[in-house]
Amino acid sequence: MMKKIFKVVFAALLGWLFAGGIDLDDIAFRRNVRKLKGEKWFKELSGNGLYYERIYHNPELQAYVNQKGRVERILADSRERERFVSMIVQN
Repeated sequence: MMKKIFKVVFAALLGWLFAGGIDLDDIAFRRNVRKLKGEKWFKELSGNGLYYERIYHNPELQAYVNQKGRVERILADSRERERFVSMIVQN
């Protein structure tokens, strides 16, 4: 409960400081993408203009990446990685 309250207060503070331009989900998404960019397959995928747009501008894909522990599962499990890549390619 305290974690949720902290998130709301922190998001409000960031919104006030940056005129609503940054939120916690955006920060988490960028952090998760940085983790994925350590992998050659993701660098190649995000280097493609079409897939770049799908990764960075699809709210459903962003929500998927932001799920707790999702990036670790993508990096550790080849089936999870294939599912993630198919979500990007099929959108």
